[in-house]
Amino acid sequence: MKLFDSFASVYARGDYPNLSQRMAAILPAVIKKYKIPTNGSKKLLDVACGEGSFCVEMAKKGWSVTGVDQSEEMLRLANHRAKNEKVNVNFEKQDMRFIDYSNEFDLATCWFDSFNYLVSNSDLQSAFNSISRSLKPNGWFIFDMNTIYGLAVEWQKNRCYVQQETKDLLELHRTSYDFEKNLGCIKITWFVKVDDKWEKFEEKHIERGFTTAEIEACLEYAGFHVVDKVSSLDPISPLASHSGRAWFLARK
Repeated sequence: MKLFDSFASVYARGDYPNLSQRMAAILPAVIKKYKIPTNGSKKLLDVACGEGSFCVEMAKKGWSVTGVDQSEEMLRLANHRAKNEKVNVNFEKQDMRFIDYSNEFDLATCWFDSFNYLVSNSDLQSAFNSISRSLKPNGWFIFDMNTIYGLAVEWQKNRCYVQQETKDLLELHRTSYDFEKNLGCIKITWFVKVDDKWEKFEEKHIERGFTTAEIEACLEYAGFHVVDKVSSLDPISPLASHSGRAWFLARK
């Protein structure tokens, strides 16, 4: 079973969807500030769309949305959410490194450090290349990634913590960092109560820390111009050496 397939239902129960909905709420102000064109087709590609919260909210705002993800279970939940919310979203199973579209979208997004799961420069380059091919000329690309500081310092401030706890679910996170390889690890262990017994599940999530220069070089090779890089989109804040997360805004 692929990463996130087993964890998907737990993910959907937590605060994670609220973060996606928050991104949909603040994106219009970001689009306005950077004068990103929104006339015409308003076609949006959301990469690593997860359980679809962001896609559904953007569809409600009048965008024609396509969401891609590798996890079949996440996509099943995403389709269920869109059906319940009575909006049309096209969800497809695709690897972010090999997205199969050409000159189709006006805007591409990818939230919550999904690109950090690509642990080599070649994989990150492949993903940026495929997204560039998917965008129309002058299309925009907005995404975030955990910085090396974020993985090596921020993640390690709480080495073990409870992420969710209800009467039938306990989700526990444990973190570590490999300084030689710039790899952060979160070991997610969760317990689900079924009838009168508890069942244990576990996944290990590995994220690579990239330097800003490495990310910008991959973007430029893929044909993007980096318009801005910030530590927060709400409010817009400058990127600093101690920023735990970096947001990039790029135009093809």
